[in-house]
Amino acid sequence: MASPAPPIADPQALALLLTLTDELLEDIFLRLPTPADIARASAACPSLRRIITGRSFLRRFRATHPPPLLGFVAYEGFHPAQPPHPSAPLARAFADAADFYSFVPAGRWLTPWHPRDVRQGRVLLECTPECDPAFEYYDIVLLRDLDLAVCDPLSRRYSLLPRIPKKLRGKHKHLIDFGLFLAPTGEDEVETIFRVVCVACNKIVVVVFEYTSITGEWHIPASLSCSSLGTVMPHSRYSSFCHDDEQDRFYWMVPWRNKLLVLDVFSMEVSVVNSNLANYHMHDSGKPLIVLGTDRTPEVFFLADPFGDGPTDIIRITKQNGSGSSDAWQLENMISLPNQYNYFTLGASEGFLFLRGILQDENSED
Repeated sequence: MASPAPPIADPQALALLLTLTDELLEDIFLRLPTPADIARASAACPSLRRIITGRSFLRRFRATHPPPLLGFVAYEGFHPAQPPHPSAPLARAFADAADFYSFVPAGRWLTPWHPRDVRQGRVLLECTPECDPAFEYYDIVLLRDLDLAVCDPLSRRYSLLPRIPKKLRGKHKHLIDFGLFLAPTGEDEVETIFRVVCVACNKIVVVVFEYTSITGEWHIPASLSCSSLGTVMPHSRYSSFCHDDEQDRFYWMVPWRNKLLVLDVFSMEVSVVNSNLANYHMHDSGKPLIVLGTDRTPEVFFLADPFGDGPTDIIRITKQNGSGSSDAWQLENMISLPNQYNYFTLGASEGFLFLRGILQDENSED
């Protein structure tokens, strides 16, 4: 009978063996057919749970298993996915368990908290003063009037962000907010850390403000002259954006609606991608929507009525492949929508476009 193998005395060799074992188990878990199988494996014993809940495995798992669509967050609250969507039961359970902002203390203004972005289980909220419809740019908000908070609807934890200090705002007069979002955190950063990016502008400059929960302070990591954007003030503060997780970039459409800016969220460099979207007439009932195509290039969608009173179409514009110019974009296709509705764009996420359709009044003369 053979003698048993001697124990490994070298601590470094033992640590290497344990690491290799964890990596092999990660590869096995990644081959399980459904997330439910992953959950059952995690419940089997503490050692497996340690691997499955580790950042290394979760990062690899999320790269190959996009999260299910639970619904979308709008001003009216959370709208869960409805049957027959496969995520409907999970969406209903989430809606029942979550609390959408009632636990967040009131801001300076009488208006309630409204969502501006959702990322990694957190919701970015804003509280702003009532807008005056008589004002020419009634839906813009001066940066000094912006109250922000970040919350987790499930754990009911929240953070009230400090106002952007006057010493930063004072460098650029009359700044208004037109881009506000939660920036993704780095792979090595702990899950309690978050970053908020606010893009503001006036007729001279576009300024990027960043807040990080590590320091609890705002700073200016980047700015861009408006000479390449034109001097017309934006008519809406609700820009559209999407995130490229592979390249760590944000794409967003500025409210001038004929420019597409790119922000590298880690280097904080801002650049202009294109300048010819003004060739297309955009519908007044919503902002353009941006998603990433299969080749990771941005695709712009917007509503258009080519005849002024005809059916509404979704127009899709993509960057021309093989073109040496960053301004080369082309009309890809048009999708006609049922004509008994008036349509408004709500947002885009995870490859989905969110539209709102209001049934037209058949008795209306308009």
